[in-house]
Amino acid sequence: MQHSINRLLSLALSALVLTGPLQAGEKIFKTLLVDGQNNHRWQETSPLMKQTLESTGRFQVDVATSPAKGGNMNEFQPKFSNYDVVISNYNGDSWSENTQQAFIDYVKGGGGFVCIHAANNSFPNWAEYNEIIGVGGWGGRNEKSGPYVRWRNGKFERDTQAGRGGSHGRRHEYEVVVRDAEHPITRGIPASWLQANDELYAELRGPAKNMEVLATAFSDKKTGGTGEHEPALMVLSYGKGRVFHTIMGDDAKAMGGAAFQITLERGTEWAASGDVTQPAVTAAQLSKKEVVIRDPKTLKLPIGHGKADFSKAPSLDTDGWVSLFNQKNLDGWTQRNGTAKYSVDGDAILGVTAKGSPNSFLCSDKEYADFELTFEVKVHDKLNSGVQIRSKSLADYMNFRVHGPQVEIEAGPAEAGYVYGEATGRGWLSPRQPKTDAIKNGEWNRYLIRAVGPRIQTWINGQKIEDIYDETSYQEGFLGLQVHGIGKQAGPYDVRWRDIKIREIE
Repeated sequence: MQHSINRLLSLALSALVLTGPLQAGEKIFKTLLVDGQNNHRWQETSPLMKQTLESTGRFQVDVATSPAKGGNMNEFQPKFSNYDVVISNYNGDSWSENTQQAFIDYVKGGGGFVCIHAANNSFPNWAEYNEIIGVGGWGGRNEKSGPYVRWRNGKFERDTQAGRGGSHGRRHEYEVVVRDAEHPITRGIPASWLQANDELYAELRGPAKNMEVLATAFSDKKTGGTGEHEPALMVLSYGKGRVFHTIMGDDAKAMGGAAFQITLERGTEWAASGDVTQPAVTAAQLSKKEVVIRDPKTLKLPIGHGKADFSKAPSLDTDGWVSLFNQKNLDGWTQRNGTAKYSVDGDAILGVTAKGSPNSFLCSDKEYADFELTFEVKVHDKLNSGVQIRSKSLADYMNFRVHGPQVEIEAGPAEAGYVYGEATGRGWLSPRQPKTDAIKNGEWNRYLIRAVGPRIQTWINGQKIEDIYDETSYQEGFLGLQVHGIGKQAGPYDVRWRDIKIREIE
């Protein structure tokens, strides 16, 4: 496994960063990271978390370091109210009564809080803190502290049996499984993925009030675990405040996992704002086959940072749009693959299936890098279609087979607007494709697509469908209007495109 980790580290470093760029005009979240005491190496992990968060361009992180163990805790009085979100990397002496009350008031009044790994070991006798974090471990916690929370037989159970609070087996790589794919934190990530070598906390217990478990990890008895599916990622409400709690992040190695970093970024934004505006995460970034490693010390602002306003759809009123179809002929376009028929039909390009033909593509002669693209499309209810972006046709790749990202076109409810890796062997690039009703069947539908750096966003009829960051796909290539292949007994079916315009972004 180590050779795989090293290989993925190299890939991750070459991509520089796997998160998406700052959305122009978006608020930068003021973040306070609390440390200073911990039975873990906070001197190493706090800088890594700060770098991870600031590399996204979304967070400005200050650090509040407490006195050393046994010091005068009355001197430790962070100004929580000055921040959108507070992150705890702290496990040590009790805070003063004034600091405790300030923290309670902050969260209850709507402040965001993030609890990292051993921060849930803290303050076993502070009732409000334990309600804020939901469950914790060690420090004398037991059945009087509250139940265990376990995933059993397809649902969560509150287990009130007697027993200790807090344990972990031997360090190992472990799989994290999403149990709620609709929450903003987990909505844009794969269904399961591997965390880097880490402690897998188990037998956590506490009040577990207003707590939802987003993901679990199986604590295998073979590694000294419990044989239970234990909570790994949790969210809670306390008053008006939002809390994100992760068991991951024991040390620098664990924080080197893209799993820890990406969930930290998404969880912190949600705690700060109640939403996650970051791009979805592909299976190449969070893999269930191999651990993905990236060194937080090397992270830089993402490619494409500041080149577009990613917080909203492209505006058709902006200058710079250029028409790609003259409504007279197909000049500027060349058919590749397949035997479907393309022609001019009034103000539209008409594509008609040919029996037994493989996928056909009418491709732009020009290649494009960063751009915004729009068109209207009307597709037969029985035909699957799509538009290729940044695609290639190469002699040494499947004999000129068109391949690259494709934005899906399909009568609904279906996967229209999601991104597929046409002929790449990668399948869907969108990590999830819940069916939508964005397409109006039998009518013209307006698509908007933005591709800047590795980020791809799509909208249909004003509804945002996808937002992914995919560093594996080509960053430049042609456009292609697809007529999907059909069987010898099917069809004919047709698809029409009109008002095809592009605005290149320098």
